[in-house]
Amino acid sequence: MAATHTLDVRGLSHEEKQGRLFPLLESLKGGEALHVTFDFDPLPLVYMLGSKPELKVTKEQKGPQEWVMQIAKAGAGPKALEPQGTMATKETLKTLLRELKADGVTDETKARAKKLLSSVDAKTLGLLEQELIQEGISHQEIRQSLCDVHLEAMRDTLVAQRIEVSAPHPVHTLMEEHKLIVDGLHKLKDVVERLKQRRSYADLGADLQTLRDVSHLMVEAELHHQREEEALFPKLYEHGITEPPDIMQEEHVEFRARKRALFSLVNKGTETPFEEFREAVIEHGEFLTRELESHIFKEDNILYQIALQVFTEDDWRQVKRACDKIGYCCFKPQDQAAVLREKVEKALDTIRPALQADGGDVELVEVTEDGVVQVELVGACGGCPMSQMTLQRGIEHRLREMVPEVTRVFG
Repeated sequence: MAATHTLDVRGLSHEEKQGRLFPLLESLKGGEALHVTFDFDPLPLVYMLGSKPELKVTKEQKGPQEWVMQIAKAGAGPKALEPQGTMATKETLKTLLRELKADGVTDETKARAKKLLSSVDAKTLGLLEQELIQEGISHQEIRQSLCDVHLEAMRDTLVAQRIEVSAPHPVHTLMEEHKLIVDGLHKLKDVVERLKQRRSYADLGADLQTLRDVSHLMVEAELHHQREEEALFPKLYEHGITEPPDIMQEEHVEFRARKRALFSLVNKGTETPFEEFREAVIEHGEFLTRELESHIFKEDNILYQIALQVFTEDDWRQVKRACDKIGYCCFKPQDQAAVLREKVEKALDTIRPALQADGGDVELVEVTEDGVVQVELVGACGGCPMSQMTLQRGIEHRLREMVPEVTRVFG
């Protein structure tokens, strides 16, 4: 019979939790399982470990005082969880992290990161972190670099597992805004590359107006960040999810400063000496095109996905109301009632032929955001003594079957 291990990490610090959990994960043999007890909802960990094909992660108990998670290892398990503590591997990883810190994530670095992370265990990464700290690199710098490496290695898996939602869901709106922001970042990146070859304002041509347009978009997107910080993040905190929104919020601070600096610079006309202008635009532009796009990927594929897994329908209604109150930057999302009305009209079109065959019909009166539908039976159906049965057992049943958002139908 396969062995079952237990671990209780309640009351431990973040570092202590990792120090106890990951060595046990590495020691698991095929068919064995580990039961871990937490004093908070470990959803980010569930999501991260769940991306590994050799692990099956399930929640056995969900709060409110404790959460129990089972991590089972299938078969013999790949090399990803086997100890790989060779000096050569450590030195390669250390070199990789230094390159990431100095130059950012290049295509070549991504390929090397994916290859390394397919064979390096958490214990080795922990030892590496200790060595780098002893060499004078801060814990924050290491943590950010390791996070980015893992994200690049997991990118394809995360995208494949992404939960999709449709308008006017708050996450759909945020992700559609992300597409517009990323498009602006790509334009900014192209202009920055051309700017490196320019020697005067006269050489810029249409690129100066492109810089102004993009900088305006970036500043306007502050409402996007505000909706995350004031509508989405607080709800994550209510569910015990703290670290992902904390990291995103820290990054928002730097992005705000950079975007405002870029906006001010490109909208001053030509009063700034060109060399100073060029250097500053290149600096802010390269930072934003690199870091903000990575930030957006983390939000789309980790932060929002966590929210989609833990929020209730009532949570999302509260988030949507808060978002509507704050306002929108790039576009106004479709109205919930309008979207529902369109769906209900299409569903009614499938019902009408049967009613019309008997000389009756049904008209749609109103649809609310909460899914309450008011209809009116007309013609022969309007005065029929069986109209309530037609409404409740026929029309309501059909509408709720075809449009799950419908909660009640009355006439």
